[in-house]
Amino acid sequence: MNKMHLLFFLMLFMLLVGACTDVELYDDPNYTQRTEVTFSYDWTTNAPNDQFDHQVPDSMLVIAKRIVGAWKCAMVVNSHDGKGFYMWNAPNREVPDPVFDDGDEEPTPVDGGDVDVEPETSTDSVALAHRWRFGTTRAEGDSTSVATNDSTVTEEPADTDSDPEPTPTPDPEPIVDPQTGVDIATNLFEIIPGFYKFITFNLDTTEFIYQDINAYLMAEENKSTLQELCVEYKRYDYHDPHLRGTVNFWKDYNLYGDGKNYIQPDITPIYYDSIANERIIRNSQPILTFKPGPLTQNIDIRFKIKKKVDVVPFVIDSVYADISGIPYRVNLANDYIDIKQTCKMMFQTYLENTSGNRINDTETNTEVFCHGNIDVLSVVNAHDSTTTKGPGIMQVMIFVRGFHPVRGKINLYHCIRRANLMDDMGDGLWARKRKNHGVLEIDSDMLIDERLILTDDSDGGLDRWIPMGDEDIVIDT
Repeated sequence: MNKMHLLFFLMLFMLLVGACTDVELYDDPNYTQRTEVTFSYDWTTNAPNDQFDHQVPDSMLVIAKRIVGAWKCAMVVNSHDGKGFYMWNAPNREVPDPVFDDGDEEPTPVDGGDVDVEPETSTDSVALAHRWRFGTTRAEGDSTSVATNDSTVTEEPADTDSDPEPTPTPDPEPIVDPQTGVDIATNLFEIIPGFYKFITFNLDTTEFIYQDINAYLMAEENKSTLQELCVEYKRYDYHDPHLRGTVNFWKDYNLYGDGKNYIQPDITPIYYDSIANERIIRNSQPILTFKPGPLTQNIDIRFKIKKKVDVVPFVIDSVYADISGIPYRVNLANDYIDIKQTCKMMFQTYLENTSGNRINDTETNTEVFCHGNIDVLSVVNAHDSTTTKGPGIMQVMIFVRGFHPVRGKINLYHCIRRANLMDDMGDGLWARKRKNHGVLEIDSDMLIDERLILTDDSDGGLDRWIPMGDEDIVIDT
């Protein structure tokens, strides 16, 4: 009988020891012990590598969304060394963390790991603002990037009939502040254990608007979702001093929209990645590696200029263009591009020979090839091939040494259709890019003399170059 009692107590002791193995003690019973997480970035697959010096972003925003037991935090992280700062829900012993199950139950994610709950928009989201970027950044008021040309151009008279230049509007408020008292960079970020979805994307408040991100972070835990997070390009009037790459003597023959139609010409591509259904276990100190890919498209634009030099030889110094139909809003969760409204981008093209090597033009050249490269969400086509304003139109200004600039435009209807850049989602409101890189190869050659574009009235199935002079600008109302 004594042996039976001894065996019973021994079994009971072993059960109690096993039950206590995972029990953790806290100084404060209302504080859930956090786990240190490290973030790293692998750019070996998607880093840009071309002649146009595109760079990976310095700063990435990381949002951690706990799937079971709604909770979230955000960090800004250097994409090269993984160090950064808390942006939302930094650890604070004076404000205890919520106490709930640490995620032993398997999650039932919706659409990639997020809980499908309607978001609550915070009316105070714009009150939290901070301009943040690792490394160097352009000053907002930097006007040294105004494009000039090195030709001896006869200066054009001021356009006294044009509307006065609008007063620049202040920039929208950007992303939330790094949190007070957490101003020392770290690569160990403490989060509550559980199942998570992590997302990361560029953080650059000088180029993008993060209004949806603000609203998401400030909304109540159970009234927010990752599914509706959108990022927008900042838009500018052409005369806004913050807009880079503008060129002297420019006239816009494709005015449409609200007037704030331009985005910056040299924005870093938007990069995004997510890690879904990741379980963070207490004291595990995991390293989470993102491999961000571009949400934007890198697009080459190519066309040929034939020079009529038999009467008056001339030299082309530079060629500038702007292209319309560029969406400026993208949904991070599903890559959907908002095509309801579009804007424009101005860019410089480079003169090349038939082999694709950059050249300087000479009087004896009879043709030159122009090559531009832009990073945009995509390019929306015009409604038809005959319109001369709105989306899908490219304008050019050719600086000819010793003469006025030669101006023209072209509806890229056939060119954009051949490029097959996007898939319309069927509602006319949203689209999704088909590929990371596209080419707009303009089949119709441009013939110019020293003063204007020479063209005929039929396109023969090709997009047609239209000469533009000093006629009045038609405004689409």
